[in-house]
Amino acid sequence: MKKIFGIFMLMSLACSMLAEDVIYPSVTASPLSRKGNNYYYNGEKISQRDCQAYLLFNADEDIYNQFRKGRQMYSTGWGLLGTGLALDAFAIGFTLGLCVPYEPDPEAPTMGPMLAVMLVGIPVAAGGLAFTITGIPLVCVGKKKMKNSFDAYNISLSSTHIQPELRLQANNNGIGLVCSF
Repeated sequence: MKKIFGIFMLMSLACSMLAEDVIYPSVTASPLSRKGNNYYYNGEKISQRDCQAYLLFNADEDIYNQFRKGRQMYSTGWGLLGTGLALDAFAIGFTLGLCVPYEPDPEAPTMGPMLAVMLVGIPVAAGGLAFTITGIPLVCVGKKKMKNSFDAYNISLSSTHIQPELRLQANNNGIGLVCSF
């Protein structure tokens, strides 16, 4: 029984030590810092997901929602951009694959490769271009929303400082000093 209790105590001690490193819930909110696309908490680099979780527990709902929507737009934009570039690469490879010099068969029609490029290569390239053009603004707008919400959070911290007030007050028991926060 003592061994089981000892193992249980060791496990709970290890869990409590590991839980101290988690930045999500905190009693006192502290400012986050940002340098370019990197986010920092107490000098340590954190991911966008960790930053979003920190804002969930420590920021206003509007600031958190703005960061979350910005992150979704940013991720969607990169997905569209990658899809568009992949489609464009496929269209270029398909076109170059058909344009490799070959010995034409005298009985085969000569418009075959050109027709394939017109029916497959050009529409795929146009679709890739459309995805790419759609993805670029989403990346830019999402990044701007994340930065604005991040800055709004840090500004909100400086405006919520506690101002203690000391005043003289009288009641039924007499006169005394009252300190309120």
